[in-house]
Amino acid sequence: MKVALNQRGQLQVGAEANRYPCPPYTCCDCGQAVVLRRRREKWYFSHVQGRRPHMPESEAHQAGKAALTQWLAASGLVPENERVILTGAQRIDACVPSLILAGEYQCSPLALTALRQRHQGYQMANWRDWWILGENYVPQQRWQAQTAQFCQYSPALGFYLYLFRAPYRQLELWHHLTRAPHKSQWIAGGCDRFALTEDWAHFQRWHNAPHPSRPYSPLTVAAWREHLVWQGRRRDPRYQQLLQLLYTHGRQVNDVPAWCFPLTPLPPVFSGSFFIWAVQHWLGSTPVVPRLNAPLLSIAAQKKWIDFPIHWLHQQQGL
Repeated sequence: MKVALNQRGQLQVGAEANRYPCPPYTCCDCGQAVVLRRRREKWYFSHVQGRRPHMPESEAHQAGKAALTQWLAASGLVPENERVILTGAQRIDACVPSLILAGEYQCSPLALTALRQRHQGYQMANWRDWWILGENYVPQQRWQAQTAQFCQYSPALGFYLYLFRAPYRQLELWHHLTRAPHKSQWIAGGCDRFALTEDWAHFQRWHNAPHPSRPYSPLTVAAWREHLVWQGRRRDPRYQQLLQLLYTHGRQVNDVPAWCFPLTPLPPVFSGSFFIWAVQHWLGSTPVVPRLNAPLLSIAAQKKWIDFPIHWLHQQQGL
């Protein structure tokens, strides 16, 4: 492995540990003892012989944690890595005890239930958790479905999240995130980048400042209906479910009233279709309300958005 924790609880790469030794060293993943070794002019860490094997962290995860830790230290703070809280039940990737700030660099997929448990653990221990997503969460043509659960909210940024990827020189702030009204695709109002050559105090001011969002042209009902035709040609399962729902009530797609169609972007943190929910209300069937799945939202933000589907439906019915 390339990185290990030194005596001070700081991350060190093998070459740096050779120049500035600070033993003993421990594994970032399991906490067991490791030793510095050399092979073909390259320095690395290895577990002490006889220890039980384990699945180590990826190199990307270790490199990202190391870069974040070095940035915090260069800002005049005193960061720690792999700090244990809740009597060993939880460990922090990179934390700043003086700020009671826990930084989580998440590279691998994480289930919603596991994320909720970890967030609640930090709340129990009175730590503020800050989640930063790795390379696997970077959008290609569309965002990963599991990304929405990491969203946070502020009036200045809307729904936002942070990404951090190689070469680990800047944080990416994706802000004013919404979901397209007729698709599950996400829309980013903007992406701003913060260079890690700047210090923590500057970062806080930059984060709290308003970040402009690109305007979005509202969708039309005609465009919505064209999208349904396109789904029908592709034999999309969602379209087939819609047809079945309408058929059981003696209706057809063209009968769906205009107020059932969302025309403006929706919050990305709700599971379920607002369109299908509106159609179910129109048909008088038992509706399935879109559910808020955003455990990282503050209590104030939870209260603000929990009733959004109800208010949205009343507004739609008044059109």
